[in-house]
Amino acid sequence: MARRRARGSNAGMALEFEQAYGFPQPSGYRRMSFVSAALGEEQPLISGDLRGQGREPDEPDRDAADNQGDVVVPMCARQFGLWLKMGFGAPTTSAGKPARGSIIFSSQPANNATISVGGQTFTFVTGTPTANQIKIGTTVAYTVANAVRILNSSTVAGVAAASYRQNDRGNGILIQHDALGVAGNAFAIEAGATPASNAVASGATLAGGAASGGYRHIFTSGAVELPSAAIEIQHPEVPSYHMNFGVKLGVIAIQMQRGGNLTATLSLVAQGEEPATEASAAGTLDDGLEVARFSQFAGTVLRYGSPIADLVSGQLNLSNGLDPVPGIRGDGRITGLDEGDPAYTGQLGVRYSGPELQQQAENGEPCDLEYSWTRPGSDFSLRIILHRVFLPKAKKPVTGGGAVQATYAFQAALDRAAGHSVTIILDNDVAGSAYGV
Repeated sequence: MARRRARGSNAGMALEFEQAYGFPQPSGYRRMSFVSAALGEEQPLISGDLRGQGREPDEPDRDAADNQGDVVVPMCARQFGLWLKMGFGAPTTSAGKPARGSIIFSSQPANNATISVGGQTFTFVTGTPTANQIKIGTTVAYTVANAVRILNSSTVAGVAAASYRQNDRGNGILIQHDALGVAGNAFAIEAGATPASNAVASGATLAGGAASGGYRHIFTSGAVELPSAAIEIQHPEVPSYHMNFGVKLGVIAIQMQRGGNLTATLSLVAQGEEPATEASAAGTLDDGLEVARFSQFAGTVLRYGSPIADLVSGQLNLSNGLDPVPGIRGDGRITGLDEGDPAYTGQLGVRYSGPELQQQAENGEPCDLEYSWTRPGSDFSLRIILHRVFLPKAKKPVTGGGAVQATYAFQAALDRAAGHSVTIILDNDVAGSAYGV
């Protein structure tokens, strides 16, 4: 009978969190979707160094074991929450849906035109704005960007109860109440008629807030200790099953572009691997977290709540700075993994069309950045918010007759007001118990 060979198309992955580092659970594993996996234990050979045996190679010996590698996974609205738990710890979960609404402009508002948000009136002006005033820019997009920034920074209690962002067309303010549930449905919005604001509100209030029907999971950076997991790589044709234990997540890397599949590259480090040739050690798998994938085309990067103009590429790296403990022990494996210095970095590639990013870099001022994806036709969304980001001064090389592009390699730092550097908000239909809450 011909031997059966392992194929990537039939490979499997199972994951469950450990109660104690390096000790896999006997059950409770979930089937995970993945694009590629390079996790597995290696133990190199050391060349012999003895003399006095002539010109023939000496017998090699085994060196210390190493188990680390990259796993590429889809950005799934359900399953990605498990990877986020590995990278940031268990989330805080709340049930419900937020109320939403919008104010859309057909053209520039007139001088002294108004909008009302959360009970507070804001006035558009052509001159220098003062409190609760919004500068009319050179285009509708600039005016809306100014409005979003003013609204997000407002200290008025009613206004601060919601979050604001600019739509991709640049002509609208998208509003979402910060609290889940029906309370946001009473949040008032209005576009003034005299002088003409040339805007239309989606309704007299926000709408769609509900006490059930969805869940919000909030992950934050700064956990002192991160959870470990056991991950089994399965090749059922052979059969061959490899249980990697003591696995922690070192880096989440996400590449944004105009098209293509949206994936995240996870750099994992494990303590060791236990192979099996008869049956899976993971047992019967839970298939409950079906794939609901985010797409590249539905992603955006926001600065002060507005899409970055002429952004053509974006890279985000969230690193835990894992530090393996190289203990001396009989099996050659590491003793454990310590959480080291985190780093939250990335790159913004923009076609050079305005001075905003360059001025921020030259002034040394921080801004907030939000990487955001939505799933059309659903309430699913993923928002990765870097609260305090610094940009370097970047050159703008001219390499031909085409467009000039600048690349800003940013770094994020602690926002003392928020208490952490990164907040991740995942909205889906998965109860918190799935993520160990």
